Amino acid sequence: MSERQIYLSKTDFLKYQVCPSYLWLWKYKPEVVPADEEEYIKRRKEQGNEVEKYARQLFPNATLVETKGSEAKRDTEKLVSDGTKTIFQATVFTDSGLFAMADVITYNDDDKSWTLFEVKGTNSVKKEHIYDLAFQKSAFAEAGYNIGKTGVIFLNKEYKRKPNIVASEFLTQEDTTSDVDEILPTIKDQIKDALTSITDTSEPTSCSCRLRTRSNHCPTFKLLNPDIPEYSVFNITNMRDKKLASLIDNEIFNVADVPDDVKLSVPQKNQVEATKTGNVKIDKASIERILGDLVFPLYFLDYETVSTAVPLYEGCKPYQQIPFQYSLDVLRENGGKLEHYEYLSRDENKLPAQELLAGLREIMDDDGSVIVWHKTFEMGRNREMGETYPEYSQFMTSVNDRIFDLKDIFSKQHFIHPDFRGSNSIKDVLPVLVPELSYKELGIQNGMIAPIRWYDAVTGAVSDEEAQVIFDDLIKYCGLDTLAMVKIYDYLVKL
Repeated sequence: MSERQIYLSKTDFLKYQVCPSYLWLWKYKPEVVPADEEEYIKRRKEQGNEVEKYARQLFPNATLVETKGSEAKRDTEKLVSDGTKTIFQATVFTDSGLFAMADVITYNDDDKSWTLFEVKGTNSVKKEHIYDLAFQKSAFAEAGYNIGKTGVIFLNKEYKRKPNIVASEFLTQEDTTSDVDEILPTIKDQIKDALTSITDTSEPTSCSCRLRTRSNHCPTFKLLNPDIPEYSVFNITNMRDKKLASLIDNEIFNVADVPDDVKLSVPQKNQVEATKTGNVKIDKASIERILGDLVFPLYFLDYETVSTAVPLYEGCKPYQQIPFQYSLDVLRENGGKLEHYEYLSRDENKLPAQELLAGLREIMDDDGSVIVWHKTFEMGRNREMGETYPEYSQFMTSVNDRIFDLKDIFSKQHFIHPDFRGSNSIKDVLPVLVPELSYKELGIQNGMIAPIRWYDAVTGAVSDEEAQVIFDDLIKYCGLDTLAMVKIYDYLVKL
């Protein structure tokens, strides 16, 4: 291994594929790269490490390289020279500047080649996994390893947890050799470009994401595009690459500056018009008709769920969404007093569904509309819980038959407000219609962090005092979700 200061790793390369400028900043100025969702990413990595422990059980005679850096490279070479057939975390550094660690390599005596496996905490093989393997194969081949086959070891999505997890049942494998070899020439060219990018001492001032839709922007997009406002043409609903590129090429960034002759869908036109005019557009007749079909009592329902690679509970699948909490607000008659009910599991060893369902069954009648925000999520959880506990199956079917999605009022544009900025998220609608309510002062402010906090609290990762604070924060957060729906409903019926 040379004394080279900068190496290109697999992680680096995948960042390059997102945006070369992002990679440069990540390598040289990491302090300017936003750390949004850092806690979520950390937990995802921890789950990946847990999956990898099970994957290693598939190779009982393997040897793990426990060292790092140049020492790991030497230890890997020593194992190979000693005839070790399977190695975890085999490490290479190449003269061109590549650094790679393989989750598993195993030697095949028949053709004197190595099979390289990557372990992924996902339910399927994804496109980025093929890129990942192509990079690994390139690096190991350059380091002198004859890499024959490549494969991915990943979660068996049909697996249902048993008391003792058997790795061969929990995990499955897929041969990716042909897919990897097909893109290998392209990946090698990209590797050369990436190496050139990180050896350039000039800090980037632009970003290749500029012509991409918002969901494909790199984390450093705002930093590298200061001329683009926070609310821009990238925020127009379902904006596609070609249409977006035309606006950007003409330096049209503000939604209010979109020319009238640009071909837009009806929802897009409505959003742009609302931004230009500042006018609120309300279809009162449709809203009155829709809300008039609701049947009292009204049940405003919200779940919080946890989803883990290794299922927490017996009978559950990898990444199955497990409800551990509900908030339920009940309005039994028009103008009646609002009733509030809640449930929060505090036990990691017991599947919450049975207690949760028993509580709902006791509160909810067999008639009355069930109001949620984004009904496909709640309906899916209801269906799964009914399958797990057949005695509640009919009840869950009844609940699903009565569900009304309050979000539809906004997603179907019966109510258009310029301050929604094209969004129908409850966190964007609420502050516009009910400004006295806010998530900003809560200890937990979004549904991505809620399950992480809950998991820490129930597994003993934090002190009892911290756990109690988390439980209180969860109650407040989920409770605000249903209260927000109540207040938005009240606003709409008074139009």
